[in-house]
Amino acid sequence: MAETIEPIGLGEPRPANVADLEAELSALWRSVAEGSGPEYAVTRACTMTLLIYAENEEAAYEVSNLVAEVTRQNPCRAIIMMLEPQAASSGLEAWVSAHCHLPVAGEKQVCSDQVTIRARGEARQGLASVVLPLAVSGLPIFLWWRAGDFNPPPYFDDILRVTQHVIVDTARFSPVGRHLQDLDAWLHKFSGRIQLTDLNWSRITPWRELIAQCFDSSDRRPLLDRLTEVRIEYEQDSARLVTQRAQGLLLTGWLASRLDWEFLMSERREEAQPRTFYFKSAAGMVKVERNLKRVDNACGVCFTIELRAEGDSPAGFSFTRGQDGKVVKTLAEVPGLPPLGRSVRVGVLDEVEILNDELKLGVRDRLYEEALGVVARMVAS
Repeated sequence: MAETIEPIGLGEPRPANVADLEAELSALWRSVAEGSGPEYAVTRACTMTLLIYAENEEAAYEVSNLVAEVTRQNPCRAIIMMLEPQAASSGLEAWVSAHCHLPVAGEKQVCSDQVTIRARGEARQGLASVVLPLAVSGLPIFLWWRAGDFNPPPYFDDILRVTQHVIVDTARFSPVGRHLQDLDAWLHKFSGRIQLTDLNWSRITPWRELIAQCFDSSDRRPLLDRLTEVRIEYEQDSARLVTQRAQGLLLTGWLASRLDWEFLMSERREEAQPRTFYFKSAAGMVKVERNLKRVDNACGVCFTIELRAEGDSPAGFSFTRGQDGKVVKTLAEVPGLPPLGRSVRVGVLDEVEILNDELKLGVRDRLYEEALGVVARMVAS
């Protein structure tokens, strides 16, 4: 198992001059090679340029620690962009560092470099003039937008022009609805040219798989056309409340887009509760109700999905995750068959694990785009 060495850096923040930064990076790699010792050969590895937007200095420091883990599986040049638009003084500063991982015996030591750029005041308008020359030529460019919304200012246009893939996390968005709507509008603007990944969408992949599996058999598939009610329940007092609200909306958008439901309207019966949404299916009206569940000592993982199919023989399906967050209990109640329940262990990946998987995949997700489009219409009502 590789062990991460403390990041290696050179010097203090200084005016962001591209030529000086390139010289510092060259000096950094000489320093790493000279300090590695004869027992470890150093390999400078890079498969992409990973641009990272951080909202403030604290966020940039946190991201730098995460990058050390990202480079274990995805060696890259990481460029962290830290913006301080309200700073009293204006200027662009930068400094370089490296992330190295001590290998097991007989393997090479793999290192990746990092450039951190601090843009103060109006100088942020010139951010692209520093970032773009530092991108590694001939390799894909990913932009990880790690913030509470996604609304790139105009001076990011030049950066987006060369970016192939944007990564966001709607778990961080607040208010959720408006920012999801903005994200959909942005996606339409760059449709087909920039791929979009949402880490929060990846978190609900196990739920989408479990729901789909319930209707795999030919005798259950017709029940999809008879769905009349969907109920999504999540914790009220939770640090991850925003995460779960966004997941509930995305799950609804996924169901509606896959089953060709037409969005009709929404309503809010209680001020403290989220809105209920109504759709039209081929068989009639579908009601999607989301509820906040009051839980003592909430841990931010309790989540329940219930589906009900009406008709001459009503059927119901439920999926409930307990407080450990690792097991989902499923129950299918279909007329003429005994109730069928099981407990399924689901993978609970952290932010870096999901990000690493998405960086390796790097493909367009049309299912997500369609689900997001439905959500945008829902929250705009």
